[in-house]
Amino acid sequence: MTNSKNLWDLTNRPSTKTKFEILKKVFDMWLTVWNKQDWVTNEWYVMDLFAGKGKYDSGESGSPLIFLETIYAKKDKLRDDLKIKLFLVEANKENFKELKNTIEGFVTTNKILNHVEIVYYNADANIAISEIMSGIHNSNKHPLFVLIDPTGLQFKKENLNKIINLRNPKDFLYNYILEGVRRTGGLVKKAHRGRMLNSKEIKATETLKKFIGEDINILDKDDVKIMEAYCQAFTGSSLKVVAYDVSYPDRDDTLYYLLFASRKPSITKIVKDIYARQKVKQFGPTLFGGKKIYEENILSFSGSLNKITRKTLLYKTKVEYGDWTINHIVGCMHGCTFPCYAMMMAKKFGWVKDDEDWRRPRIVGNAMDLLEMEIPKYKDQIDFVHLCFMTDPFMYDHEKKDIIPDIKELTLKIITRLNKDGIKVTTLTKGLYPDELLDKERFSKSNEYGITIVSLNDNFKQIYEPYSSPYEHRIESLKKLEEAGLNTWVSIEPYPTPELDPTAVNIENILEKISFVKKIIFGKLNYNRLVNYSGTPNYNWKNSQDFYEQTARKVIDFCKKNNIQYHIKAGTPLSNENGNIFKKQ
Repeated sequence: MTNSKNLWDLTNRPSTKTKFEILKKVFDMWLTVWNKQDWVTNEWYVMDLFAGKGKYDSGESGSPLIFLETIYAKKDKLRDDLKIKLFLVEANKENFKELKNTIEGFVTTNKILNHVEIVYYNADANIAISEIMSGIHNSNKHPLFVLIDPTGLQFKKENLNKIINLRNPKDFLYNYILEGVRRTGGLVKKAHRGRMLNSKEIKATETLKKFIGEDINILDKDDVKIMEAYCQAFTGSSLKVVAYDVSYPDRDDTLYYLLFASRKPSITKIVKDIYARQKVKQFGPTLFGGKKIYEENILSFSGSLNKITRKTLLYKTKVEYGDWTINHIVGCMHGCTFPCYAMMMAKKFGWVKDDEDWRRPRIVGNAMDLLEMEIPKYKDQIDFVHLCFMTDPFMYDHEKKDIIPDIKELTLKIITRLNKDGIKVTTLTKGLYPDELLDKERFSKSNEYGITIVSLNDNFKQIYEPYSSPYEHRIESLKKLEEAGLNTWVSIEPYPTPELDPTAVNIENILEKISFVKKIIFGKLNYNRLVNYSGTPNYNWKNSQDFYEQTARKVIDFCKKNNIQYHIKAGTPLSNENGNIFKKQ
């Protein structure tokens, strides 16, 4: 992997020093995050599957010592009854002997056995993994940290999948040996071109197959695409991956990638920040300031969305401006901290476990099959179908700055299918509208496309809907549809009071921005629900009735002046009963 002949001397191995600096920071973060989670038990697990000697000849700590040193440094902040089982695996007999001596010396000197139980394996990690897994509780209440740091392509993908399939909350730091994939992949390509390989080369190609899986065709892609395909082992199980490129010590090229994989977006976000700070330390700040440019260029992979199966799809809604509706997604990435009725119902009925789970959307995999069965059954009863009351049909990916592809494609298919039978569709999003909707041959001209806008204040957005699309971009994507002759509308609901957003007194600013639309819905925020949701006292909002009456009057006057249809929601002052503005009159 490097020009250094002695793997256990870090004097001329800056890449390895960088790797261990990252490990220390990441593991420290991991301990901190899980120590705050009251719902997990007090038995956690750490696997170090290529532990080595534990300490380098040049004096630096290896990964096993880094784990113990980090736990020792935080011992006064960790739970009193916490026990971390540390599984250390090393195949080489001489290295294993030194590993035990080093670790037992540290444990004896620092007396941390009340927090740590150490289990040693002098074995190949591929063989030891089954026994290790039998020694842990396969439960979602036992956090697991896995370090896989081989010197080559020794760890089989099938064994990685075994760990990934555990129910435990899992976080991985994985050394993806790019140099090994390149070198051995070159042998595979030569073999495909007819060159005879010697026995050593054949063995190397078999090792590569066990590492990346049987799909050798991915070797025709570039380095990043090959790695992305490999990362499907993680992303296919809803783990997100961020990658740190570690350079050769003597040339401008990538030696390997440190892949961090986790199911929790909050943790991968922290690791991305750790990676960016490490870049600043290693290379200095950019001309454009700080770590932002580094952070934006860190590779990340998230894969396709998970799918669920349902028995029904179309149903009649009781929402006052609705008719029939479809919710073909469970969950929403936008992370709104308003009292989200959809999320509260999803928690109540056990569809999601918590806020983080809600932010991992799943699509209904059999949605189109259900539509084919249900449209003939309900077609004559339907005036229009709304997408969606319990999720977002054009959900925005905050990190990729775009609509989530799987959701977009399914939503467009559903609209197309409904329109085929002459059924009008209304949509509402905090995401963005795709250009595909401009295809008037594919989509009905009677469809009505809406966005939710309750503020233009970016500070307010950061607090209450942090991961939705930017306000200006949202409006621009709607205006593009309007300019193409399509029907557009806006929901200004739930509208905040000035205590939550000081700019709320000037709803005129929003109204002027959306004056091009044909319909507006306005509604207040239910503060009683907000109190129950956040525990915030409600005395700040004692005059909200007067505020909402004044604001509703502004909406009504503006709509009348500009010939815009409007609906003031029930429970909001000046609410109107002028019929459903989306139904055929």
